[in-house]
Amino acid sequence: MISCVGTAPTKEVHLIDSLNQVAYSYRYKDLDSSCHAATQAYGKVNLYSQGKAEASNNLGFCAFMRMDFEQAEKFHMDVYNLTKNELELLIADIGLMKIYQRTALNKEFYDYRNSALHRMKRIAEDDNLFVDQHEQMRLNYARSEFYIVSAVYYYYLQQRPEAVASINEVTKKQELLADTNQLLYYHYIKGSAALCEGETPDERRLREFDELYTAWQLASRKGYLYFEGNGVQGLANLMASPDNYAFFQDRRSHALTRFGVPVDSLLPMRLGQLALQKFSQYKDLYQIAGAYVSIGKYLNAHSHYTEALDTLKLALECVNDHHRLFYDCHDSLDWLKAFDRRDTICAEKAWMEQKLKTVPEWISRIREQLSVSYAGLGMKEKSDYNRNIYLDILEDTRQDKELESRYQALEKEAGQLNVMLSLVIVGFVLVSLFFWFFNKRSKDRNRVHLRRLQLMLDICQKITASIPADAQTEEEIVDSIRTAVCPELEKLFGVKDIRIDNGQLVFPRRMSKDEQAMVRVITPYIRWAIDNGMTSISLGDERRRLEKQRYIYEQHIAGNKRQNLIKKACMAIVNGIHPYIDRIINEVQKLTQKGFIKEERIKEEKYQYIDELVTTINEYNDILALWIKMKQGSLSLNIETFELNELFELLRKGSRTFEMKRQSLEVQPTDIRVKADKALTLFMINTLAENARKYTPQGGMVKVYARQEEDYVEISVEDNGCGLSPEDVARIVGEKVYDSKAIGMSDAPDKEELRKNKGSGFGLMNCKGIIEKYRKTNDLFKVCLFNVESGLGKGSRFYFRLPAGIRKSVSVLLVVLSLCMSSCRHAVEQPASGEVLPDSLALLAQNEYEALLDEASDYANEAYYCNVDGEYELALQYIDSAMYCLNEHYKQYAHPIHRYMTLTGDGAPAELDWWNQMFNSDFHVILDIRNEAAVSFLALKQWDDYSYNNAAYTTLYKLLGEDQSLEEYCRQLERSTNNKMVGILLAVILLFVLLLGYYILYFRKRLVNRWNLEQVLEINGKVFNASLLPVSDTEEMLQREEDTLKEIPRQIVGSAFDAVNELLSIDRLSIAVYNETTHKLEYTSNPVEDTAVDELPIWRKYMENCFEQQVYISEKGIQALPLVVDAGNMCRCIGVLCLERREGTEQETDHLLLELIARYVSIVIFNAVVKLATKYRDIEVAQDEARRASWEDSLLHVQNMVLDNCLSTIKHETIYYPNKIKQLIGKLRSGKQTEAEERETVVAISELIEYYKGIFTTLSSCASRQLEEVTFRRATISVPELMATAGKYFRKVYKGNKAHIDFKIQPLEGRITGDWNQLRFLLENLIDEACSVTLDGAVCLSAREDGEFIRFLFTDMRREKTREELNQLFYPDLSRMTAGEKGELYGTEYLVCKQIIRDHDEFAGRRGCRINAEPGKEGGFTIYFTLPKKGNMEDKKFKVIIVEDVKLELKGTEEIFRHEIPNAEVIGTAMTEQEFWTLIEAGVPDLVLLDLGLGGSTTIGVDICRNIFKRYPGVHVLIFTGEILNEKLWVDVLEAGADGIILKTGELLTKTDVQAVMDGKKLVFNYPILEKIVERFKKSVLNDAKRQEAIISYDIDEYDERFLRHLALGYTKEMIANLRGMPFGVKSLEKRQNDLVGRLFPPSERVGVNATRLVVRALELRILNIDNLEADDE
Repeated sequence: MISCVGTAPTKEVHLIDSLNQVAYSYRYKDLDSSCHAATQAYGKVNLYSQGKAEASNNLGFCAFMRMDFEQAEKFHMDVYNLTKNELELLIADIGLMKIYQRTALNKEFYDYRNSALHRMKRIAEDDNLFVDQHEQMRLNYARSEFYIVSAVYYYYLQQRPEAVASINEVTKKQELLADTNQLLYYHYIKGSAALCEGETPDERRLREFDELYTAWQLASRKGYLYFEGNGVQGLANLMASPDNYAFFQDRRSHALTRFGVPVDSLLPMRLGQLALQKFSQYKDLYQIAGAYVSIGKYLNAHSHYTEALDTLKLALECVNDHHRLFYDCHDSLDWLKAFDRRDTICAEKAWMEQKLKTVPEWISRIREQLSVSYAGLGMKEKSDYNRNIYLDILEDTRQDKELESRYQALEKEAGQLNVMLSLVIVGFVLVSLFFWFFNKRSKDRNRVHLRRLQLMLDICQKITASIPADAQTEEEIVDSIRTAVCPELEKLFGVKDIRIDNGQLVFPRRMSKDEQAMVRVITPYIRWAIDNGMTSISLGDERRRLEKQRYIYEQHIAGNKRQNLIKKACMAIVNGIHPYIDRIINEVQKLTQKGFIKEERIKEEKYQYIDELVTTINEYNDILALWIKMKQGSLSLNIETFELNELFELLRKGSRTFEMKRQSLEVQPTDIRVKADKALTLFMINTLAENARKYTPQGGMVKVYARQEEDYVEISVEDNGCGLSPEDVARIVGEKVYDSKAIGMSDAPDKEELRKNKGSGFGLMNCKGIIEKYRKTNDLFKVCLFNVESGLGKGSRFYFRLPAGIRKSVSVLLVVLSLCMSSCRHAVEQPASGEVLPDSLALLAQNEYEALLDEASDYANEAYYCNVDGEYELALQYIDSAMYCLNEHYKQYAHPIHRYMTLTGDGAPAELDWWNQMFNSDFHVILDIRNEAAVSFLALKQWDDYSYNNAAYTTLYKLLGEDQSLEEYCRQLERSTNNKMVGILLAVILLFVLLLGYYILYFRKRLVNRWNLEQVLEINGKVFNASLLPVSDTEEMLQREEDTLKEIPRQIVGSAFDAVNELLSIDRLSIAVYNETTHKLEYTSNPVEDTAVDELPIWRKYMENCFEQQVYISEKGIQALPLVVDAGNMCRCIGVLCLERREGTEQETDHLLLELIARYVSIVIFNAVVKLATKYRDIEVAQDEARRASWEDSLLHVQNMVLDNCLSTIKHETIYYPNKIKQLIGKLRSGKQTEAEERETVVAISELIEYYKGIFTTLSSCASRQLEEVTFRRATISVPELMATAGKYFRKVYKGNKAHIDFKIQPLEGRITGDWNQLRFLLENLIDEACSVTLDGAVCLSAREDGEFIRFLFTDMRREKTREELNQLFYPDLSRMTAGEKGELYGTEYLVCKQIIRDHDEFAGRRGCRINAEPGKEGGFTIYFTLPKKGNMEDKKFKVIIVEDVKLELKGTEEIFRHEIPNAEVIGTAMTEQEFWTLIEAGVPDLVLLDLGLGGSTTIGVDICRNIFKRYPGVHVLIFTGEILNEKLWVDVLEAGADGIILKTGELLTKTDVQAVMDGKKLVFNYPILEKIVERFKKSVLNDAKRQEAIISYDIDEYDERFLRHLALGYTKEMIANLRGMPFGVKSLEKRQNDLVGRLFPPSERVGVNATRLVVRALELRILNIDNLEADDE
């Protein structure tokens, strides 16, 4: 089975599925709600055809329940046009089954039942197809519905065994009953249709009661109105008769009390009324009428015939209402009436003849009960009227049409086979007639075809070579292909104006079959070329997408950098407060410690100075507060919905730091999503995890997990460390600023260890600040919370809460395609059966056999006349006599004997067993007596006996009405079909044998050449099929780029081997492709090369020679061809194709065929591997840039958010203390305090300033720590471009300005080094400040060279400022910065500019960047700043000599210089030392690229490097080597004077590395060497840390270390005692040795420790470093 996934949007799929689910869940609760949801789903579908089909099925169900059968049929029929999904088509089949079952169209029921069975079989063959939960539920519904509907159908046909078997199928798969709708339906049908099994009738009745009671109980509990009504209605029917009621009251009295109505003889009627109430609420006309019938049945059973008659007339009126509603019938003559003498043909029969979709079974039940009511009232004519209608309806509706449906299907199949057989015979004759004609033309056509094939090969090659490298659209690719091949196509087909449309060739005329065959060969090449071109375009699109994504990140970075610079400028103000605080502390100490408080004059001076200092601090604080307030809200949160597991994975990757401390980190995976700022969330998790790591002892555990509640997600970091006291928890959670050094100190077992691990505590403060910022955003984030749970000795849990995100689950839609066959109908006449005349003996036996049957017939006739005369008791006597005769007949002739007929009884009558036993009785007589018995019992009001005989009559009538000859005729049709199929197969085989003989005898030789060319085409087809990349996500393709591109040659040799072997008889097919990244040939072959053999295979040697010489090589059974393509107006060899031939199989034409194959393979590999590899590299670079930009954006965002939190805290927490100090100074200066009060006030000032300094230092140092992460991005910037950007910005902000400002730019050609975003922001700040002043005049931006710098000058000619004012521009000054209107803050732009130049001075690569202001020479004032000038070294040409002894690698290195370093000129290459010295003597280069290993020696390169350094000191040497393991060699060559080392593994030689060497830099390494260096550095730092820890732990002093180190070097104690500066003798050293043994060994290991064991122990404890064992100078 085939499944297809639709292309509908996920949002639409979710919406339609949810509406359909609502429609389904409400179908038995509230029909209006279900219909409303289904209508909405149907109307809102745009692309989701499967969802529309499901909605159509749901609407069909709703229409069915409302008895709008025409509309229901239409909705279900529409499904066949809406979808090919087998599941929805199956449900539509079942929906139509329900309609035709209810409307008694039995043949149509079987047609769709057979269709449903076929679909279920197909679905069962691949049951895993529907794995989606929604589709699995639909499948379970369809299966259960099918069996339930089938059971209902069999029940109404009175085929109880089939009905029981069908209903039992439902419970075979328990998952089918997980659906409450279907579970209720199952219980209801099983109980109401009497499909329960039991050993006795009473047991069966009890089980029926239980099933109905279960249905009612479950429905009432869950609000299923429909089944509530059905449950109580079924129970009412079950207890309608007094006997049944008494039986159930005795056996199920506990259940009868649960219905909420009195339990008495009226209970069944009350249940019927309750059902009527429920059905009225549900608005089901069919069931309302059924409830009336149930009530009427009860009233009839209790002899209340008048009331029953009135009730049944209401039921009949429901039928008329349905007729009037849906068939617009307002003629009262066409309505149903309880009795109408005028009726010649009853209205029901007229409706059925008019094919109106009514419910005959519905009407028959009403008519049956009306017959009983009228009989009870003694109105026989009216009773017979209704009973006759009832029997007429049964005659039409209870005929099983299965065989008729089967007959029509077989008849249609027989017609098909007849047509097919006729066609085969005609075809056989035509083949015989035209055989000679085709034979004659074959020779001429074969010659033409060979020429066409040759032309087709050329066309195909041109198609594959015509893909443009720079195409942007499919139209450009198609135009290129058309231009390349149209002349040849016109020549081949002899027509012009050939077009390419949707990958197909379109001709102006109809093509012949041969031409169509050629088109079919060429078309795949065109499609391949388009697909390959589109792949290239898609990769280009991906690169452009990544560039767009990077651009967006760059815009974010620019905005974040602006905010970052403002925060840095604010921090500069904060840092400017520190000196003033220190001065206040100094002055207070002088007052208190030096006694200046006693000297009046000095004291007053000090008070005044402190007052000035505090005033300055307050001014700085005011500037800071105003600035923060002005920028408040400018920093936004990047809110998004993301999966927490992404952040947990990042945390899990950092588990190494926990392992180093021997801690276990458990990060529980989760699929929870949150709505928050992703970067800040990662910051918070990392902060809490790092805190847990620091304060959890060795061997501890840290656990990170998340749990989801209804409105929020709680993220926890839990540890089993020492825990916190309640006071510490309250301080962390409740106080905005606290002394983190004091947290946990009072309860810590090891205070020194805790003090060492202590941080600033600002990480937790930032976490709280972030949560507070969330809470201020909007109401969604009101759930945000930060809290701590901890207890001493119990560990801690730090957690925070964020809003839960919405999951966008991806729903997968599976659509199954069904195959339908159509055929014409051919009528088949049924043969008439002939009559056989029996002889006299047979006739005598026949008369004897029928004597009892004739007697029974006579009794039946008498019974009929008695009923007509109203003598009902006498009629029953005649019937009893007829039964006696029939039983006697059965007794005499039946073997074995089962049961005899009885006039009254319970269960299935005996005659049905006779029928199934195929006993030859007179069943027409039995039918007559059962009918007459029913009439008699009806007149006598013996209802149970009437029901028994009536049921026997109707069942037997259905069996007798079946066409018994139809089944045998169906068997004859099947045999006829099989015979015809055998005939057709024999004719086809004969025709095949004739054609095969003709081919073998005549045609084969003519096809050899043609076959060779076709084989080449086949090989080419396999090649391009193998070259197509699988459709996958671009990210996935990038991750597997190398494997994907290597896989293409591997697939080519794998798929083409058999075809090439068939053509040329080969043992091996190999392809080598030149990798431009590694500059090596990469081989692939079939069979696969044996890697266990060390020796290089001979075929690989030939391939290397072929690639180097680029010529065809054929030796020793090996043929190698270079794969050459024309690319960019130059011939380029991209690899080698090699064949290893079997001996004696070479032929003259093989070279030509091989050339054809090689030409094509070269083009395919060039397009599918070489060009795509270039695209992949471009995408990878763009991807790296996008990742870098994303990382920088996140870093800046977190840094800004934390700085914002820090600055806000500084603003709020430190504003109190300077004001308080100023108040105290005011009291001191007032002179009103006594000496004691004055001294007390000074002490208070001292305490306040000390506390203020502590808080201020903590906060400012934590804020400054955020600036340690460098976000400066150094780049080369064009000065004209920077100034043009400033001009563009001025034009943007100048719009709407009231003043007339003339902005002039005087550009300078040159380049500078700096951060583009920061410099743009600097100029924007200057322009903003200038535009904020509404004065007319000129503003000029110019630049000039200033030594190694470029000086930018921003001159404002409109304003004059003094030198003093200009000197204060770049410093905070409250009076100047608030001098404008409304007390707003001005001049902050200059502080930001100053911060930007500071960053450039530190990070731009050259010290000396400055910013200042001066009066303008021609008026106004000038802001100038200097930035480092970028030299033109990169454009300068330089000469290179390459020294490499491997020819292939030498070629690759040359290509790197030629393509990637254009300003380098390779003046020579050398493969040996002698060649190199000859070259350098001929012309001295600027750079030597040197391989260390020449001629198998690794020291030659070191010697060459040393001699170059001595003889040519100005020549740079860059080592390019593959010596990855010999690290000593690296050190030697660096000491010999090399400028850097580049390993041939990982990233190869790059322009950046070469340029760095040419710029004069030393120690230039690529990543693999840097990785080794960092690894060694880490190891060294770790060893030093462990050594220091061991020295402290074991109290090792300098002399202990020297003593142990020299012992390790083999010194004796006498030698150690003689060392310079060693103050100990031998005895003292022995004592020190024993002391060291006591310190380094546990007591149990101290016995027998000698000097050697002591040294080993010192090495184990890292007291000694084995890599640094050197002796002291003696």
